[in-house]
Amino acid sequence: MTIRATQLAVFYATSSRILRRKVIPDNDAQLALHQPGPGESRLLMPLDRPYGDEECRAMIAAATGVTPPSGRCCVVDDTGKVTGVCNADPALDTHPAGRLVASDIAGPGDSYAVTAIRQLPVAAPTAPLGCYLVPAGSHRVGDLLPGRAEAGLEPP
Repeated sequence: MTIRATQLAVFYATSSRILRRKVIPDNDAQLALHQPGPGESRLLMPLDRPYGDEECRAMIAAATGVTPPSGRCCVVDDTGKVTGVCNADPALDTHPAGRLVASDIAGPGDSYAVTAIRQLPVAAPTAPLGCYLVPAGSHRVGDLLPGRAEAGLEPP
């Protein structure tokens, strides 16, 4: 008689803590066959407790001290348009239809915008490059994006 599994393996991205996958074996001996891939870590979780995505994310948070992000990403094509959404980690995954950008709200038809970089004196603090998603139809080419540019100044 085969002993049934008592645990499942929960895999998450080591750096971002994004939930990657869950493996429920037929028996506990099969857990040894399921090891983390590059950039991943593994936790074992009892099968007699709930193991939905929220419960797995809570377990990752308890083990790492970091609340995992959702893992929801947009697929952005070469023109900057969002063509789809998926669950992924942009640092570990690729998508054949374009670049992966983490976002909990953007969807197909939205645009991915990159803010302009201004030349600053060497002694001045450097402002980081900002990238964010903009809802479709909310801007035209050449528009200043609200909240991301200084009022009344055009990007260089």
